[in-house]
Amino acid sequence: MKNSQNIQRILLDTSFLLPTLGIEVEQEVIDSLSKLNSEGIKSFYSGLSLLESSWMAIKQIKKGNYQDAIFRKGLLSITKTGYYEEVPTDANDYLVALSFYQKGHSDMIDNLLYATALSNRCHFLTIDDQLRRFIKEKKYENVILTPKDL
Repeated sequence: MKNSQNIQRILLDTSFLLPTLGIEVEQEVIDSLSKLNSEGIKSFYSGLSLLESSWMAIKQIKKGNYQDAIFRKGLLSITKTGYYEEVPTDANDYLVALSFYQKGHSDMIDNLLYATALSNRCHFLTIDDQLRRFIKEKKYENVILTPKDL
C-alpha cells in the first residue's frame, strides 16, 4: 500500500529481522533484504517481532550458537537507527488476531502482525504460506507480500 508520497509501507515479519540479530534464516529472506533498501519503501517492525526474536535467541542459547554481541548490536540497529520504524499494536489488533485463531489460524504472533499491518496501512512481508492461504481462504483483505512481490 502506498501513502500520499508514494511510499510503500511494509511491516516485516520476524524472519526479516533475524539476520540483523545474527540468527540464520532461509536464503529467500536473505535474497529479499537488499530489495528493501529501494527508494519508495519504508520498513516497519513490531515489538511483537522482537519478542519472537528473543524466543529464537533462547533456542540459540540452548544450542550454544548465541552471539550476544551480534544480537545486541542488531537490536540497537533495529530500534535506534531510524532505518526501521516501530508500528503500534492496538486493542482491536488483538481482537482481530483472536478471531483468526477462532477461525483456524493458531499462530498468534502471525495473527497479531497481520492485524497490526492492516490497521497501520502497511503491507505485511512474510514467507508464511499457511497465513497467506488462510487470508485467501477466509477472503480477508490481503495485505500480504512475499519476497517474490518485491
